[in-house]
Amino acid sequence: MECNNKFLALLFFAGLCLIAGNSLAADNQNAAKLPASWYKAAFETRFPPAIPSLPPANGWAILYKNKADTMGKEYSNLFRPVGKDLNTALSAVATDNPFRPLFPTLYTPDNNKKRLECPVLGAPFELDDKPASKEWVVSFSAEQCLGKDESGNLLHGDNDAHKWVLQKTPDGKYRVLAEGDGSLYITNHNKEQGYKEIRTRLFLKRAFPDNELQCGGAEFTWRYRNKGYYLADTEYMAQDCQPLYFPELTGEAWQNAYDEYERRAKVLVDEWLEALKKGS
Repeated sequence: MECNNKFLALLFFAGLCLIAGNSLAADNQNAAKLPASWYKAAFETRFPPAIPSLPPANGWAILYKNKADTMGKEYSNLFRPVGKDLNTALSAVATDNPFRPLFPTLYTPDNNKKRLECPVLGAPFELDDKPASKEWVVSFSAEQCLGKDESGNLLHGDNDAHKWVLQKTPDGKYRVLAEGDGSLYITNHNKEQGYKEIRTRLFLKRAFPDNELQCGGAEFTWRYRNKGYYLADTEYMAQDCQPLYFPELTGEAWQNAYDEYERRAKVLVDEWLEALKKGS
């Protein structure tokens, strides 16, 4: 039965890729468009298990009209399969991407080829208030697409898929302005040179799959300066460590445990960021 499930998953996955390639133009015509005025946008994608009874990969954005707006408005018909040009640009040598050293396994020749055969979704949005340039949030599931057990990985969903902020400049060149996993936020304040603030996330269990610590991470705030985004702030996270390592603690004991795992997470996050510093 397990072999049959894996075979069906592969067939379904191949069908998704074929549909994505053939229906891009029609889908883009029907895709929702974001309004021009908003305070913050949260971009999310979901890559369900590749089972015929489940919907295909999808994504949405929640827009918040001001700082006091805590509910936001969801735009569910937003992400669509990207065309070959955008997919190829993600790993092209000519694409300026200072974040590539942070995700080395994504950009090996073999994995670049694999990604071209996997569902990759994109959503256009306005980042820099300059109509001559174009920007997209692009997402795919590295967990499903690049794992060693391809058919087995397809049987697991991924709600924290990899994301890029990709820009096409007026001269036709591409550049990656931000990259991370999970939720991606664009905030229309603290703008520099017309560019909105970006927040991305890092999950240590994905960046360090063989490390003893399989929880924690960070949320990064990026702001624009000169010709690219710089790291403006880092918030270390260890919320997901509790169910793994100290599920029954409360009070002061809980706080002490949390502080320790946050400290351990910080060590790995800072180590991970060294690749960015070396490349700058």
